[in-house]
Amino acid sequence: MLRPIYLQPGDKVALVSPSGIATKEQQDAATALLTSWELVPVSGEHVLAQHGRMAGTDTERLADLQTALDAEDTRAIWCMAGDYGTLRIVEDADYSVFQGNPKWVIGMNDITVLHSKLHSLGIESLHAPMPSNLQETAPEALTQLRNFLFGIVSTYATDAHPLNRTGLAEAELIGGMLTWVHSLHDTRIEHNTRGTILFLEDPSDDIYQIDRSIRCMKYAGKFQHLAGLVVGEFGRNNTPEFRERVYRIIHEAVKNYTYPVCFGLPSGHVRGNYPLILGANVELIVRPDGGELKFP
Repeated sequence: MLRPIYLQPGDKVALVSPSGIATKEQQDAATALLTSWELVPVSGEHVLAQHGRMAGTDTERLADLQTALDAEDTRAIWCMAGDYGTLRIVEDADYSVFQGNPKWVIGMNDITVLHSKLHSLGIESLHAPMPSNLQETAPEALTQLRNFLFGIVSTYATDAHPLNRTGLAEAELIGGMLTWVHSLHDTRIEHNTRGTILFLEDPSDDIYQIDRSIRCMKYAGKFQHLAGLVVGEFGRNNTPEFRERVYRIIHEAVKNYTYPVCFGLPSGHVRGNYPLILGANVELIVRPDGGELKFP
């Protein structure tokens, strides 16, 4: 996988809305944050557009995304919001210029679709907070996002969990929001899970929806040939009891395999939402006293 160039003060960051609607308040907050990082925010022409529940028509959203992908002097693209819409334009974008001048694409939720597309092109990207959830994101997680963009990349440590499976794996980290990882099955956008370390999180509060997605992935063989599995946060403001129910559903789906499994990575639709470099060749170490995820 090719890693985009790390940012430096003065670099431009495009703010685009390839899916759900963004607000002026969110745009202002993102602009202020990037400016405090000594970066130069550049908003897409249609960043605040609305068309139903999406941020403008397909043509408008695609135009802003394409402009950001092609801009030679833009070093990162921060997607404003998730929800729905990326799937409608991801295959219509032209990535030829971007492949010769890759830049960090930042986002989560249905931006998982764009991450998967980029990984099929051999380019790393960032699963990270978006302007739509800045107010709910812990300052430490935003500081970590800034650090990752500037090349200060950390190792993550997790606490011990009774459902963890010990072991060591080194492989490409892929995944994102469970609903979209599941939905992309057997599409040309899907990135093959074989031999990878799969990361899963989801904002759903519906335990049955989560169970359905995990079961479908299991029956499709998506868990069978992994090198490892990392499980992040589920739900938005759920109880520890809910989280443990989700973890047990996932444990049941993968209990017959032997690769390392790590529960409780602080990444997902929650306040402590730390960034992950998807596509990176990471090292996953799971011991009885906890896990580690190391980025190169």
